[in-house]
Amino acid sequence: MPWGLGADMKSTKEDRRVWYFPWLFILLAVIFISTHLASCGNKNEPIKIGFVGPLTGRLSDLGTAGRDGVVLAIEELNRSGGINGRRVVLFTRDDRHDPQEALKADKELIREGVAAIIGHMTSAMSIAAYSLINREKVLMISPTVSTNKLTGIDDYFIRVTPPNRSETEHLVRFAYDRMGLRKMSVVYDVSNRAYSKGYFKNFSAEFEKSGGKIALAVPFKSGPDVHFDDLVHTLLQAKPDGLLIVAGALDTAMICQHIRMAGSKAPLISSGWAMTDDLLRHGGHAVEGILFSHLINTGSTRPSYLKFKADFRRRFGREPDFGAINAYDAAQVLFKALKKNGSSADSLKSNILKQKIFHGLQGDLHIDKYGDPQRKRFLITVKKGHFESME
Repeated sequence: MPWGLGADMKSTKEDRRVWYFPWLFILLAVIFISTHLASCGNKNEPIKIGFVGPLTGRLSDLGTAGRDGVVLAIEELNRSGGINGRRVVLFTRDDRHDPQEALKADKELIREGVAAIIGHMTSAMSIAAYSLINREKVLMISPTVSTNKLTGIDDYFIRVTPPNRSETEHLVRFAYDRMGLRKMSVVYDVSNRAYSKGYFKNFSAEFEKSGGKIALAVPFKSGPDVHFDDLVHTLLQAKPDGLLIVAGALDTAMICQHIRMAGSKAPLISSGWAMTDDLLRHGGHAVEGILFSHLINTGSTRPSYLKFKADFRRRFGREPDFGAINAYDAAQVLFKALKKNGSSADSLKSNILKQKIFHGLQGDLHIDKYGDPQRKRFLITVKKGHFESME
C-alpha cells in the first residue's frame, strides 16, 4: 500500500473518533433530558378515577346520587390542589343495573387506566363484576353494597357500608321488642337478589329466633310489568302484624300505595335501599310511618355533614341522600390512600387497611382487614313527608 494513502486513511479514522465522542455525549444528554422531562410530565398528569352505577332506569336515583357525591368530592379536592399536586378526573359509566352492562362498564374503565373504581351501587352488580376486578387487580370501593356474600374475603373489594346483617338485627330488635310484631309478611326484589334474598334470610332468622313468625315471603322482579295489586293481595292474605319490603325506592313506594289502598293499616318496615327522595315523591301519604334502620341520621348536626349538605344543595339543587353521602365518604377513603403514593391496587388496598379508621360525614368508619366497615346505625321514619331520626 502506498505510504500516502495509508496516512490519509489513518487520519480519517482519527477524525471520526474526534467527531464521534462529542456526538455520543450529546445524544446521551438528549436521552437523559427527554426521559427526565417525561417523568416530570407523568407526575403532573391527572389521576383517573372511575365511577359506575345505575344512571338510567328504575334505580337511577341511587346511581345519580352516588355519582354526584363523588363529583362534589373531586371538585373540592381539585380546588385544594388535588393529590400531591395532580388533578383528579372522573370517568363515569352506567351499569343500567344489568350484569352484562356492569361488566362492559368496568372493562371500559380499566382500559381507560383508572386508579380505582367507585361503585357499584347495588350488590348484584358488584357480584357480577367481582371476578373481573380481582383478575385484573383493580380496586373497587362501593358506597352502598351490603351483601353478606362479600364479607370476610381478602380481595380487591372495599366498601363503606357494613354487611346488612347488622341492619336486619337492628330492625328485628325494634320490630319485636318495641312494636310488638309477631307475624310478618315479606316481599323482596330478586333483580338485586344478592342483596334482597340475603336480607330476607337474615331478617327471618333473627325474627324467628326472637319468637316471631314469617307468615309469607313473596319474591318479585322489578320492572314495568309488575302487577302490584296481585302482589299486595297475596301478601295480605296471611293477615300479618306488619310487612317488610326489600326493594328500591320506586317499587317500595308502589307497594306501600297498594297496601294502603287495600285498606291495611299494618306497620311497614323497609330496607335502607329505599330511603331516597323517590320514595317520598312517589309514596306520598302511604309511606308515612315506614321504618328504616340506616347509617344516615337525617337530623345530624355534625359540622362536616352540615357543610356537605349545604355544598351539595348549592351544587345540585337538591338534598343529598344516603347514596350521595356514602359515595362522598368512599371518595375520601380513596383520596387518603392515593395521597400516600402508589396507585397500584395492592398499594391502595394496603394504605386503606392500614389506616383502619376514617372520619366519615356522620361518624367514624372502622374498616377491618377484609375491607368491611363497622358503623353506627339509626332508626329512621317518614314523618310529614320527611325522613326523621327516631333516636
